[in-house]
Amino acid sequence: MKAIITIAAALALVACGDKEVSFDTLETQRSIANDNSRYNAQKWRAENGYEALNILGRGDSTQQASCPQGDGWASVDLISPATKAPQEKLKCSTVSGNLGCYKDADFKARAVLAKQENTCNDSIPKTLKKIEQ
Repeated sequence: MKAIITIAAALALVACGDKEVSFDTLETQRSIANDNSRYNAQKWRAENGYEALNILGRGDSTQQASCPQGDGWASVDLISPATKAPQEKLKCSTVSGNLGCYKDADFKARAVLAKQENTCNDSIPKTLKKIEQ
């Protein structure tokens, strides 16, 4: 059984290897994704009366050299400036100003969106674009 797992892992690495981007390209993609999710969080915060809270972006943990576009969603906490405690947890799009942000529970309740999380989303362009502000 251990041999099968080792072979499967090796094949997966070989399959991904020819599609990987450089470290610099990955860092550029992460920066764009972070900027986009922050933009969406700022917009959501203003539209929903949470302007007094700070934004703590956590990024798209799915982004990696073999998946620079990630899953399209970043975790964002709105935190109290006084206590540093999270007051609201959001999932914010890293690619679309139209999708914006959802409260974490609302995001999880939407099966189509929740299914995208933690999975490389091939429907997103590999080269992310900054959301027009």
